[in-house]
Amino acid sequence: MNRVRECWKEGRAALAGWLQLSGSLHAEALARLEYDAVVVDLQHSLTDFASVVPMLSAIENGGSEPFVRLQVNDPADTMKLLDAGAYGVIAPLVNSAEDAKRFAKALHYPPHGVRSYGPRRPSLRYGSTYSGIASETIVAFVMIETRLALHNIDEILAVDGIDGVFIGPTDLALDLGHGPTVDSDQPELVAAIASIREKAHAAHRRAGIFCGSGDYARKKISEGFDFVTAAPDLTLLMGAARAVIAQARS
Repeated sequence: MNRVRECWKEGRAALAGWLQLSGSLHAEALARLEYDAVVVDLQHSLTDFASVVPMLSAIENGGSEPFVRLQVNDPADTMKLLDAGAYGVIAPLVNSAEDAKRFAKALHYPPHGVRSYGPRRPSLRYGSTYSGIASETIVAFVMIETRLALHNIDEILAVDGIDGVFIGPTDLALDLGHGPTVDSDQPELVAAIASIREKAHAAHRRAGIFCGSGDYARKKISEGFDFVTAAPDLTLLMGAARAVIAQARS
């Protein structure tokens, strides 16, 4: 039903790419690599709805599962992106059980939620039976990225209709009083990340995290994270360009 769910069924973590740049060509190119999913970031990018639709199609055609990180935790946006073919949704800045419930209700058709029926692209993939299997086709994470969310983590994890939590390490570091960084070895942040993962698994939920490098992603997979993203496209592009410039001028 969903490639990420298949990874979990096979007992392995899912590895995802992360897109900050708009465009369907490079989205499909990355999806044709060995990513299990590719996330289109709508919160911290210039990508709008008109741009995201062909990107979701390109990712699916490339063989990866198309995910989005929402701009805001808004039910209307969630439903519209599901209808446009997002099969994984990450909601930012979820600080309470109420925030998580609002997100979860938008993901599921009645009686389990309030999603309005109009699955334009999912019906092309799943056919007329989609409404009965819709919840199985979607992976849903809420982001834990503030001190308040840490405080409310147990209540958030108890909300029905979500698969788990996804750690935003940069905002979490900021809110804990540290510099905005990913792949941090700062003891307080390391401890917070480990605690989130442990609490998620104790609650029989999945744990995900944003990583800035392949090495850090490998480390987090070895620690037991279920969904890991590594190095967004803009970072990869700039890193490759720096390497080429250095070679050309050496």
